[in-house]
Amino acid sequence: IRSFAPDHLLMSYHGLPERQIRKSDEASSHCLRAANCCAEMSQSNRWCYRAQCFETSHLLARALGRDESSYSVSFQSRLGRTPGISPFTDLRIPELASAGVRRLAVICPSFTADCLETLEEIGIRAAEQWTAVGGEALRLIPCLNASPRWVESIAGWVRERA
Repeated sequence: IRSFAPDHLLMSYHGLPERQIRKSDEASSHCLRAANCCAEMSQSNRWCYRAQCFETSHLLARALGRDESSYSVSFQSRLGRTPGISPFTDLRIPELASAGVRRLAVICPSFTADCLETLEEIGIRAAEQWTAVGGEALRLIPCLNASPRWVESIAGWVRERA
């Protein structure tokens, strides 16, 4: 994995229905009311899952030394006819290929452990889609799973609160 040099990092989060996002808006005046409602964390969107995903991505990108143009955010696992939060991962993939990205790394920060849904949806279907739209390589970066540092961090949090 360390030898894979991606052109772009896609941070794909588990999607939720828009109605759930709107319920987190205490004043019913901010969430999903404007295209940039999640651009910055504020008192108005502090409970909004979508805003938290964008903020997490911003902080991860900064920690990784990535500039704004070298990463993006999307949401996976759309089901049914209920409108889900966007941008959608399966629609973002062809956009990235059209923009000239050839080597795409995908991380799923809303998951602490790899699950069958993400392994199939991103690791298989998105990788196939990426190749079909002209991408060279897509690499799904594994979740934290049972890495010793992660397990020790969780154990430490439990000890602090117990």
